[in-house]
Parts: sequence; structure tokens; C-alpha cells
Amino acid sequence: MNNIDDIKPKADSLESKCPLCNSKGFFSFQGRDFLFDKPETYQYMQCINCAAVYEEPMPTFDEIVRYYPDDYDVYTKIPPLKHFSFSKLGVLHYKYNYTDLNIPWLFRLLSPSIYAFKYCDTIRFIPNGKGLDIGCGNGKFIRDMNSLAWQFEGVEFNPIAVDICRRAGLKVFHGDLHTAEFKDNSFDLVTARHVIEHIPDPTIFMREIARILKKRGRLVIKTPNSNALGRRWFGMHWFANDVPRHLMLFFPTNLKVLTKRFGLCQIAEKTFSKPRIILKSLDYLTGNLGKPYNKRKFFRLLARLYVLLAFISRRGDEVFAIYEKI
Repeated sequence: MNNIDDIKPKADSLESKCPLCNSKGFFSFQGRDFLFDKPETYQYMQCINCAAVYEEPMPTFDEIVRYYPDDYDVYTKIPPLKHFSFSKLGVLHYKYNYTDLNIPWLFRLLSPSIYAFKYCDTIRFIPNGKGLDIGCGNGKFIRDMNSLAWQFEGVEFNPIAVDICRRAGLKVFHGDLHTAEFKDNSFDLVTARHVIEHIPDPTIFMREIARILKKRGRLVIKTPNSNALGRRWFGMHWFANDVPRHLMLFFPTNLKVLTKRFGLCQIAEKTFSKPRIILKSLDYLTGNLGKPYNKRKFFRLLARLYVLLAFISRRGDEVFAIYEKI
């Protein structure tokens, strides 16, 4: 697998068009659905211009729907609301403008030190802020944000997930972002957490987000990092490939180019890794059918070394980025 810094146009580029910039692509990898253990294989290309990785051929809408069975994990029943830890509440108060929280004085004192290691991907509070979570699944994120005095709603295409959300009293539109037809300048904050990689046409998706954001409104994106150290190590077995549900894989540079095209300016960007991703990748690589590596203490400790390496190299498995509409 090529590092994106070393990508050059190749003579064997196939006749495919990148959904992000319409340039040609070359073969990147071929994979199958390890999550549901299905034998069908899918081909992915990598753009010679912007380095986006994309499924080729791009599936139809009906094919995409079949990628998500009803037991897909984000459609499980919403868990009971848990109180946030005092350490997280302290950081929210210290760094993210959640000034009305009741926090013991000790955690207020410790919050600067805690912030140096945790909760760096949290969203700054806007009083009376109106938010939208795209692809909200079972609605847990919406409920958690509303418990912090946001006014959040969601969009979700799976009817089972929508039913779970509505039973929990959450406002969720059943369908996709375009069919929701929100008014211009509707939201202070839009979150697309592990969503854009599931979208076949990211340019149309981003144009719609820019339309419904208020001026100075913000977009939060979380998505797998195609330039991750784990992807280089594990190739087709990298857990975050999530073949075939992930139609495209991005990295910070091409995300920045895409969002800028629609008047969104990047104001923050980081990459993160978690032991679970690398240990699930190891399950896939070894064909492990026994006790998952994530459940073995020794391997969980070992995976923390990977997390450190990914942090040092700035090649974590997940991109977290915030953009502001100018």
C-alpha cells in the first residue's frame, strides 16, 4: 500500500473516476465483508490526484441498503442515560464553554491536566445552539447532547433505528439529508460522525451541509483516516476499511479541500487511535474465531504501544476535524 505522500500517476491506472475530484484512479486493494463474514469481494481504487480511496464500481442505492442488516450494531436499543464523569464535566467546563455544570472543586483544578490527555474531540457549547446529527443511529449522541442543553435532532435512513429514536422521544427524520429538506441556515452545528465514508457522492453531501449551516456555524466530521498507520500495516484487513459499507476513505488534506470548496474553513484537525481498531484488525488478519484479541489483557496493553506510535507519527486511525462556515 502506498503512502499518500508517495503517490504518482501510474500507467496502469484503470478507467474509473474519483467521486471527489473526477480524476482517474489506480487499484488500491480488494476486500470482503469481514464484519458479517461474507465471501463476496469488492474492489477499491485510489485517486491519482486527491488520494481518496473509493469503491469501484460504486454500488447502487438498493445495493447500499443491503449492506446494513437490521442487526448492524448502531441500530441496537439506546442504552440508559449515564451521568458524565466528573473528569469529563471538568474539561467541558474548562475548555468547551459548558459553564453551568455543577463540578466539584477538585475536578475544576485538575481539568487542565486531564484535558492534556482526554476529551480533545469534544464540541464547544453554543447557548441555545441548534444541532443536527446526520446518520444518528440509535440516537445516543443526540440524547447526550440534549442532556448538555443543546437542541439536537437527527437524520437516519434505517427505519428500525428511527423507531428506537422516536420511542426515546428524540426528533429524527427518516430518510437522507436531502429528502429532509431543511431550511437554509438552520443549524449552529452539524455533526457527521462516521458518515461521510458511507456517502457515494461527497460533493452533493457537503453542498447540502453548507446550505443548512448558519453563518459561522460549524461542521464536525469523524471518519477513518486513509493515511493511518494501521491501514499501512494491515492493508485489506484494517478494521476501519469496513468493506463494503465504507464507500470512500479520506484523510485530512482531501477533506480540507472538499470542505473549502463549499465555503467551510478548517479550524481544528487531529487524528486518534483506539486499541479496539488495531485489535479487530488483528482478528481479521489471523482469522481468529476464538476469544477476540480485544478481550485479552496482554494484547490490549500491547495495542497501546500502537496508539502511541500512531500519535507520534500523526497517523491515527480516525480523523476528527471541525470546519466553520465563512
